[in-house]
Amino acid sequence: MILYGGKLSPFVMRPLLVSRAKGAEVPVEAYPGGIKCAEYLAMAPMGKMPLLVDGDFCLPESQVIAEYLDNVLPGPKLLPADPQAAARVKLLIRLADVYMLPHLGGLFRAREAPDGVAAAMAGMGEALGYIEHFRHTDDAMAVGDGFTQADAALIPLFFFLDALDKNLGTAALVAARPGLAAWWARAKASDLGAQAIAEQAEGLRQMMAAR
Repeated sequence: MILYGGKLSPFVMRPLLVSRAKGAEVPVEAYPGGIKCAEYLAMAPMGKMPLLVDGDFCLPESQVIAEYLDNVLPGPKLLPADPQAAARVKLLIRLADVYMLPHLGGLFRAREAPDGVAAAMAGMGEALGYIEHFRHTDDAMAVGDGFTQADAALIPLFFFLDALDKNLGTAALVAARPGLAAWWARAKASDLGAQAIAEQAEGLRQMMAAR
């Protein structure tokens, strides 16, 4: 298996975290020629990362890859067997993808489009409120006490709320929601979380240095 993309991307880090939580390490590589070259587009015409190549099987889309890896790799299942807990995992992932991600883009483009920052901050606050609402505050991790697909989806996104805090004050959005803040403190102190954050931070440093 090879996962094409860069570790800074929360979309790439999500399935990578799933593989690590399963006790594996799917290699992450930049595709030779880039994600817009003809060879890559022949496998993934959307021209986006990540793309998982498993033999002659090519699979795009971060969450779909995460679910595939959870199913095919040995190790603990990252979707609870209990139907309600499983539904909560899927709900938190959905909330992150539908409500957090669009506003994260607005925050990340603050230098180029400063007029959109206020709306992005407000929207991100609402998104975090939705996630806080549907979490059980006594759960150690996103859902329950063990690492799930929800943690794999959320950790790489919350990295940016810390990374952008110096200029935008984004960490306050998390701090205002005590249950979510407690989860984030535990998640980023965990072995999986700390490794992911360190790799994303290095990717961000390299990206900024190249500008």
